[in-house]
Amino acid sequence: MIDLDGRTMMPGFVSAHDHLISSNWTNAGVNLFSAETIEECLKLIKEYAEANPDHKVIKGIGWNVLNFGGVHPTAKQLDTAVPDRPAIILDFTIHDAWLNTKALNMANITKETPDAVPGVTYWVRDDQGNPTGCAIEIQWMQAYNDVGAWEPKKMMKESADKLLTIAASNGTTTFLNPGVITPNIKDVHGGMETDFMAAMEMLTEMEKKGELNLRVNALPFFKSPDGDPKKFVAFAKKMSKKYNTDKIRVQSVKIHPEGNSTSAVAPFLESYSHKDTKGAFNVKPEVTRAIFLEANKAGLDVMIHTDGDASTRAAVDAFEASVRAGYTERRNALHHLVWTHPDDYKRLVDLKIPVNATPNFSLDWTGQGKTFTEYLGLERVKTELGRYSDLVRAGNHVSIAADVPSTMPDMQGALYLIQAATTLMDPGSKDVKPFPPGRKPITVEQAIRAVTIEPAWQMHMEDRIGTIEVGKYADLVVLEKSPFDVELTDIADIDVLATMMDGKFTYISPDIDGSKDKYLSPAEYSPSASISKPEKDEILAQAAAMKSASLFCCGAGHPHTHQ
Repeated sequence: MIDLDGRTMMPGFVSAHDHLISSNWTNAGVNLFSAETIEECLKLIKEYAEANPDHKVIKGIGWNVLNFGGVHPTAKQLDTAVPDRPAIILDFTIHDAWLNTKALNMANITKETPDAVPGVTYWVRDDQGNPTGCAIEIQWMQAYNDVGAWEPKKMMKESADKLLTIAASNGTTTFLNPGVITPNIKDVHGGMETDFMAAMEMLTEMEKKGELNLRVNALPFFKSPDGDPKKFVAFAKKMSKKYNTDKIRVQSVKIHPEGNSTSAVAPFLESYSHKDTKGAFNVKPEVTRAIFLEANKAGLDVMIHTDGDASTRAAVDAFEASVRAGYTERRNALHHLVWTHPDDYKRLVDLKIPVNATPNFSLDWTGQGKTFTEYLGLERVKTELGRYSDLVRAGNHVSIAADVPSTMPDMQGALYLIQAATTLMDPGSKDVKPFPPGRKPITVEQAIRAVTIEPAWQMHMEDRIGTIEVGKYADLVVLEKSPFDVELTDIADIDVLATMMDGKFTYISPDIDGSKDKYLSPAEYSPSASISKPEKDEILAQAAAMKSASLFCCGAGHPHTHQ
């Protein structure tokens, strides 16, 4: 027995949307989030390259085209910082990349190189059609492989070790990983399958060694204009038969049908306010519907990424087609649900469609409220943006999650999400107001359900996790204070003192463990539970530096991907 002396115990937090298995590789290399000009970027890149002469490829992240006057940087400019080795630097959204001439040559990028989806996934070109050095909306991923930047076994394990440890320290005990994010995600029948199987083997080995500190529900990922729905679902079904335990399972698939709304390419029913375009689909609605029906027929659920209101409509259409086909027991869900036309909101309610929302994607987060209004107009902001809170009150199954790496690791915790959802303000931002205007937030109780029993239900695990009941797993979290006993704006600051999964501690606060706290002194706990305070502080400091960038990425499953 452990006497908590008035502290708070809750069910272990459940995340229904975080890419924790393999996504931290996108943060490798030089950090440019603080750079405000191209000159500053080049200076930092050059210093990093000179300090790391043994790196065969110079990587990095964080440049923002808005800091360059909206003009994409060129390979020739990057050559001045790295002339002798390939360099590939991701932008702050992780959708776009900046390559030097050496990288372009090694990847054989020429005038004849086709764009995957012209206007959505493409190379920036000069007037003669020659690529100038920037790749838009993950067009760069094959080049990342070709220059030797991708080291799957090493980079996936490093990512899992770091991000799963952080998630456990945030009180998370179970998560749904909607797509293993690697540079091969576009190659749905090749690289995606290979990397997915490698990731699952890695998780299996971690479990055997006692290193797996979260329950994992992993999803094969469809993000390609090309691909066979039947072949994709057949692979997912094969994985579901092989991985079907309460620790490691595959029971769903993920569809990412859109481009990046930062570039005004996410599909909308009406044109963007600032630009004469409605955006475009990466995965056509008819393909989405085919995957829905094929997956549901095979006994698999479908999770679909929805950013623009046209993609929300396409997802609702596919959901409705599945219901008409008789697959009423499936727990298909719309993820993010950033923009929803009023007509489709009514259909969401009528069909009781489950939803996973990312609160920060619809808040005034790092100034994106102004961008939303500029790009789509105040009327659409008021009537369409972030309506997950309305769905909670309507009785739909709604969960909330962070979508790491589209948000930073220090934002992954359920307490951060609870504060964001109950205030409609980003806990990490100062001097912000609730956003969208007129939207009513959810209550603390509703938000707690959205990080416990609701995501457990969406994963078909409500009989095993999500509440504290006799017969369920001992997946628990101990908090310094109760979210009901503090101001809404202080919830994210509540300390997680310990996390338990399967009756074993997967995380113990450095303060408690170091001082042999009399209220919590377990005899033993998982070796992976001991992350030192300096280690955690270093990770979160990196995250804080990255978070300072102005993120308007609500879409790629990213690596943003808005995942």
